[in-house]
Amino acid sequence: MASAPTAPPRVRWFRAGPEAHAAPEAPIFVLVHGVGLSHRSFSRLAPLLAEHGTVLAVDLPGFGRTPGPRRRLGVDEMAEALLPRLDSAAGGAPRLVVIGHSLGSEVAVDVALRRPGLVRGLVLIGPVVDPAASSAAGQGRRLALDMLGEPPLTGAMVARDYARGGMLSYAAGVASMLRYETADRIRGVTRPTLVVRGAHDPIAPADWVRGLAEAVDGRSAEVPGAVHNVIHSHPDEVGRLVAAFAAGLPEARVP
Repeated sequence: MASAPTAPPRVRWFRAGPEAHAAPEAPIFVLVHGVGLSHRSFSRLAPLLAEHGTVLAVDLPGFGRTPGPRRRLGVDEMAEALLPRLDSAAGGAPRLVVIGHSLGSEVAVDVALRRPGLVRGLVLIGPVVDPAASSAAGQGRRLALDMLGEPPLTGAMVARDYARGGMLSYAAGVASMLRYETADRIRGVTRPTLVVRGAHDPIAPADWVRGLAEAVDGRSAEVPGAVHNVIHSHPDEVGRLVAAFAAGLPEARVP
């Protein structure tokens, strides 16, 4: 007898921005955090985006305030866990501007593949995994280098989230992240895409970021003086990039 399909795990969502942005033309910014982190990594960026639309930030399974699943989830399953809330929020219209950081960039790509009719635009920030460092050891070395360059406030945020989540959740997230083939999957994305990196990010090198943008005929941008956690260390610069990108997106329904 075939087993019943497993329901996607429930995740915790957090909202920023006034209800006034419920107008159909206003974007809904969906914030998806990186491995080991939580919605708190967007704490400095979310209020800036809330000036332009509704902001929904998620804690992925096993991170932040969302309990860990009983088994390791793939990136595709993480994306699936977001769909019930996103379907409801979008109301059938292409209102979602999905913003993924690090591991969250993979989840964002998968959401765009699953719901192209609801996604107005895609923003990938510090995307992973660069094939030149496609092992846990390679990512670990780049992470260690990155932490040396993070400003104290951002480094403290990262350390707190890592401590709260624990090594098991972090290791499971890294394993899922490494299995997702971003360079191949992104070629199926049909929505306008912006790819952003900190100018000194060792985890998302410049050639990797440019290649992803070119694969979807998108745009890339760098934030001077920043490393990987640019969403927290340089919120004003990232906020301006995202707001300008969102303002230029077509609002017509996707065929």
